[in-house]
Amino acid sequence: RPKIGWQIDPFGHSREQASLLAQMGFDGLFFGRADYDDRATRNRTKTMEMIWKGSVNLGRESWLFTGVLPNGYGPPGSFCFDYRCSDNPIMAVGYATNHIIMTFGSDFQYENANEGFKNLDKLIKYVNAQQANGSNVNVFYSTPSCYLYALNKADRAWTSKKDDFFPYAHHPHGFWTGYFTSRAALKRYERHSNNILQATRQLNALANLTLRNDIFYLSEAMGVAQHHDAVSGTEKQEVAFDYAQRLSDGIAVAESVINQAYSKLLPKDSQSPPASTQFLCHLSNISQCLQIDGQERFTLTLWNPTIHPIVQHARVPVRTDYTVRDPAGQIILSELVPISDATQNIPGRTSVTQKQIVFKASLPALGFNTYYFEKKPEEKQNNQFKVKITHNEECVIQNQNLRVEIDAQGNLGHIVNLKKSFDVAFTSQGFYWYQGFPGNNSQSEFQASGAYIFRPLTPTAVPVSQTRS
Repeated sequence: RPKIGWQIDPFGHSREQASLLAQMGFDGLFFGRADYDDRATRNRTKTMEMIWKGSVNLGRESWLFTGVLPNGYGPPGSFCFDYRCSDNPIMAVGYATNHIIMTFGSDFQYENANEGFKNLDKLIKYVNAQQANGSNVNVFYSTPSCYLYALNKADRAWTSKKDDFFPYAHHPHGFWTGYFTSRAALKRYERHSNNILQATRQLNALANLTLRNDIFYLSEAMGVAQHHDAVSGTEKQEVAFDYAQRLSDGIAVAESVINQAYSKLLPKDSQSPPASTQFLCHLSNISQCLQIDGQERFTLTLWNPTIHPIVQHARVPVRTDYTVRDPAGQIILSELVPISDATQNIPGRTSVTQKQIVFKASLPALGFNTYYFEKKPEEKQNNQFKVKITHNEECVIQNQNLRVEIDAQGNLGHIVNLKKSFDVAFTSQGFYWYQGFPGNNSQSEFQASGAYIFRPLTPTAVPVSQTRS
């Protein structure tokens, strides 16, 4: 199994990733991108390599040897085989041992791999030939594993790090934090697709199916979507469409696996429809599920992928009111609430549904429950919404445990624990936005704010709204 993590181009690194890799049995991690200021300091103090302590709670289980590569993931800046080349900075000054890792190749390279390796072979040959004249430099093709082994044999103490390599900047005011929110819809779809993938894997195993190859369509699409220019949202629009299409195609195949699993797992005397009629509401995020629009009755099967029971409030978009029954056939409490105007007006939403039923679903660990919906007779319909809409008024939300107070501007004022008579006051908070710096990208100081880099025009944030509705 692999024991070395190799991350050459992600835009920053979290200590949680170090903790996870350490717990998976990895020995080391090497990456290319580090903040320009942090890199300069580490290079000056010979601390480009360290022990990264990923978790205070887990202790040594989360420790991981970590190295920052000297040149990102490419060769030294001006390394070439020509008389016009100048000497590079001496890389050894930033590292604590006599072992130096040197990366070769970069974006769009190795199109003529023979030329590159031919010259590398010559370089290695002639550098090592100098050992006959007293040189102690030994150059050879290697791997991160071999390099880490040599560092371990050096038997020296290493500095440590306990926090993130975030945020990442490559020059002053050039922080790579724009991608945190770029293409938010694609980010959500990638996470949603992963939920379906993991649930499908579980159902395939528990139903004792042999459909692993079918699940590969979605797992491979998910693998591609993890690229640092995919889920990050930094790709061109056409490429983003392609990523989403691949995920959608994979989900379609996974849906077939889910159907076959339920056909085996659902009780034979169940009121549930045949497995062939099971489907996913793919547009539930915009309160749309056309398959059940106007139906007299339908069922909803909810899967719990966790290893503990959960209680969750489910929302189902409907045109009218329904009676909801639990798996035992007992009527359970439900509430018909309006779908917001903002949701109804989302571009691409074709459903005329204006309501949704909310009910509390109880699901067993690593299992499912089926709920039954039957349209209420007209005389029992509850189509009158008693929703008070306030504008610039104080508001209190309360149950038997907590009271939340919101002021006339929509700011959270107090949260009160009623059982313990404990009050937490909030002096200032709100929703704000920054205007992006337009720039022209002619020089680093004129770099525009965009998909990769968040760069505000001014340091002052502007309130999203002065009114609350």
